[in-house]
Amino acid sequence: MRIRVPALAASAVLAAGALVSVTAPAQAAAPGNRHVVVFGIDGARWDKIQSLNLPTLDGLVASGYSSPTWLYASPLAQTLSGPGWSTNLTGTWPDKHKVTNNTFLLNALSSNPSFLNIIESHNSAFRTYAGVDWKPIGDHIIGPGLDREYVLNGDANGYPGEDTKIQNDAASYLKNNGPHASFVYFGEVDIAGHNHGGASTAYAQAMQSTDARIGAVINAVKSRPTYAQEEWLFLVTSDHGHTDSGGHGGNSKLERGSFVIASGPGVPTGTPPVKPKNVDIAATALHHLGVPRPAHLDGQPLNTPSTDPFEAQAPLLAPRQDETGIPASVLGWTKTFPSGWSVENGPISGGVAEWRGWTLTNDEFWTSAEAGQNRENNVRARGVFAVADSDEWADKSFSGTYSTTLISPEVNVAGKTTLPISFISHYLQEGSQRATVLISFDGGADQQLLQYSADARSRLVNLTATVPAGAQRARIKFRLSNANNNWYWVVDAPKFG
Repeated sequence: MRIRVPALAASAVLAAGALVSVTAPAQAAAPGNRHVVVFGIDGARWDKIQSLNLPTLDGLVASGYSSPTWLYASPLAQTLSGPGWSTNLTGTWPDKHKVTNNTFLLNALSSNPSFLNIIESHNSAFRTYAGVDWKPIGDHIIGPGLDREYVLNGDANGYPGEDTKIQNDAASYLKNNGPHASFVYFGEVDIAGHNHGGASTAYAQAMQSTDARIGAVINAVKSRPTYAQEEWLFLVTSDHGHTDSGGHGGNSKLERGSFVIASGPGVPTGTPPVKPKNVDIAATALHHLGVPRPAHLDGQPLNTPSTDPFEAQAPLLAPRQDETGIPASVLGWTKTFPSGWSVENGPISGGVAEWRGWTLTNDEFWTSAEAGQNRENNVRARGVFAVADSDEWADKSFSGTYSTTLISPEVNVAGKTTLPISFISHYLQEGSQRATVLISFDGGADQQLLQYSADARSRLVNLTATVPAGAQRARIKFRLSNANNNWYWVVDAPKFG
């Protein structure tokens, strides 16, 4: 067992079964009366939260915000605890924090710290707590400087017993000290999944035990004499899922599945129209405490209003037509773009109907088309996005070369000298295929702004177009050309100006 207690801390330390008071000079009062607790359930599945009797989690879902989420897959990172908890706690994807498995070799966590360390760096008057029994979280992901970090070793000592110690320590510390930001981790569910499978009775029982542990911590918080005057936000998530037979690390939906549950002041009830991302957990914790969001974070606070024009088409998403590997119950494609947007196809004939030229789709539908081809790593796109997928289109008899252009509505550029253009892009290259961004002013000739001829995966693209003197209107075009059973291009959240 390791307990980190800073020299200037006023806390209760649980060691060797005894509660020892540690008194030190008081710090300056932290601003506000807001508190956030992130609960981590290793290896928990969203479908089990929906189907099992879990009074604590069911109550949080009923009183707040809840949604399934989707993680990445190799080669971005394996669906393992190292990448999962690094993503949840730092608010960045594996291409930034560089944790791709459980070895933590060559990681970049020092430049992508946990939300707890960001809070401490912003204002050390904020009190922080972490209780974990998967030891690598304490060794690698959460840096020093917290008011209390209680680290046990569930791998060596067994997770059921160590989880009980985490529950007791967290309940005592949160009740008596009221830290502003906390992370409380439980590992029993993951071990039950490994030993017995995600569809087993043992897994269900571990979920129920962990639900009770979370309930005990929350009840301790609610017993604080000052609770009624405080604003506590509770967040719950996981680092990956489990197969029915047990195990994770691959790219199946059960392994990639996670979730976000949030309950507290200001959290609306229900399922959000645009599913959150796991990187949003850290951003939400910072936002709740009024701590500025660092520019390097990939996440955004929950319920951030969407400005993506493609989201308006979500009600039009339809079930499969030519695809065979996608469940018939999954709604996920439409050829109807928002008003002002249009698609011009080259000599495309035949092929899979869903992907005949630019299509609007979502993660669940598109990644079900074919696993293991980097579709899972389109992590920065949200909700509904546009995709031109020559590879999937060619899975049915076709003729011609795949060429398709997505054209924006007219953009007013009158009086401007430059036009900022941004969008999310996920591109996979093969052969002579090309992805090109073009702009046309007042119906004139296309001018090239960007061309991809090599892989350019999951990124935010920022361009600046020079506006000719006297120009009034512009259209931006996204063209995938010279493709023939090659790969694909995703475009999401386009902004002009």
